[in-house]
Amino acid sequence: MKQWLSTGASRAWFGVALAGLIIVALVFVLTLLPRLGAGQRVIDAADPAFTDTRVEATRAGVFAISQFVNVVDPLLTRRGGGAGEAERLIGFLRRKLGLSADQVRKILRREAPHIEALTRALPLDGVAAEIPRLTAYLATILGLPEEEVAAILERDFPRISQSLTALSNTADAWYDVPGIEGLTRLRADKPVRTVPGLRKYLRDDLVPLTGAHKDDFQRLAAVGGIGYIPFFLLVLGGGLLAFGVLGVRRSIRKGPPGKLSWSVVVAAGMLLIAVVAAMQYFPRLSAGQETITAFEPVFTEPRVRGAANGADTIHEAIAFGDPLMTPRGGAAREASRLYRFVAQRTGRRPDDVRAALRDRAPRTAALLSAIPLTEVAKEVPRLLAYLQRALRTSHKQAVAALRKRAPGLTQALVATPDVARAWTAIPGTERTTRFDGLTPVRTVPDFDAYLREELVAVLVSERDDFGTFAGGQPSLDTLAPVLMVTGVFLLLYGGLMMQFVARRY
Repeated sequence: MKQWLSTGASRAWFGVALAGLIIVALVFVLTLLPRLGAGQRVIDAADPAFTDTRVEATRAGVFAISQFVNVVDPLLTRRGGGAGEAERLIGFLRRKLGLSADQVRKILRREAPHIEALTRALPLDGVAAEIPRLTAYLATILGLPEEEVAAILERDFPRISQSLTALSNTADAWYDVPGIEGLTRLRADKPVRTVPGLRKYLRDDLVPLTGAHKDDFQRLAAVGGIGYIPFFLLVLGGGLLAFGVLGVRRSIRKGPPGKLSWSVVVAAGMLLIAVVAAMQYFPRLSAGQETITAFEPVFTEPRVRGAANGADTIHEAIAFGDPLMTPRGGAAREASRLYRFVAQRTGRRPDDVRAALRDRAPRTAALLSAIPLTEVAKEVPRLLAYLQRALRTSHKQAVAALRKRAPGLTQALVATPDVARAWTAIPGTERTTRFDGLTPVRTVPDFDAYLREELVAVLVSERDDFGTFAGGQPSLDTLAPVLMVTGVFLLLYGGLMMQFVARRY
């Protein structure tokens, strides 16, 4: 070692070797290989979700699901309030109009038959409770075992079967979503246990966070990402280390190398400065650190697990609603076919079958009369117009009267038209596709699959990589100034040594 430092030239070249060694050591000490490698995998997985089109579509899709929750929440259980409010509304109209409850029901059936049927189906978890009675009645009247009846319903009436099965699962999970223990809101750490709470977490926490940091993520992902940086530094540091060692040996054996050799060190410094500038490390790595800081709470294990399990419950709710929402959903057509099927097998009239079903499973029969819910949406303006005439009030006052006496039911009815319109064509998703770039995301069921199978799947698959990326020190935004200072040092050091140490020829 003493021989290596025996001359001024050898000491100068030893400084170059030491600089290269420090660069290589920093790559390993700062764990840049695993950190930035994991960061690049997160970028590659999440990049499709952060395009302008998909960020806007995610906002629109989550809003559509939020509106659907507004419809279902008051109607699903007694806790939602819609069932009791329907009776209070009948009582209010009875007093105002001086009629009996049966007369008010008759008027409602005339003005808004699907809405009136829907009020008789409430709460909807009562429909789920009637499934065994429905199956038993059909088995008795058809003379078949209940297992065979269940198989017939699943095979020949799949949309009704899907909706009834999913309704039972949805009702069980609505106020106690399984598997989301530990999930809390990003602000104030408020626990999330219900589907309405999960909707708020998606709509008010995740979606705004994605929109706010869309540009930061896009900057980080631009111009090649970050995965190559450790390898570039290893090559640069290893090259400087080897070149410095050769310079030391040459200085000892043959005398100081010339200016041309030192120009290589200057060029290495210039290269490093050029890469930092051309690859925009300062704004990009700063944006990357902003993204890490913002999304670190989202990637905690309880929130990722809660989002995944919550998305499964949302899927069950969409599976319940999809057959019922529009004519395309199919349950309304299957209801008519079911009555005809039973009538043909038993020699009865379809109306008699319908009446018998009303006796044995009244909420189920009422729900089948209320669908498709697009018809409920069409009847909302007609019902409000009737109330406006009957109560001699303005439209605004009629809505206010409804909200006062039946806030949950009014919420559901007012939201139904928007949900019905969005169900088959969510506004703002006209050019949206799945990550494959081919499969369109236009309907609420489409978005449900996109949310569960791609957006939430990224959180699940990249949680460990994000933890590696976010967990190292120092912060990502310190890397750019360190590299810039290193480049400037190499440039100045090489330039000075070129003047004072190099052999002059």
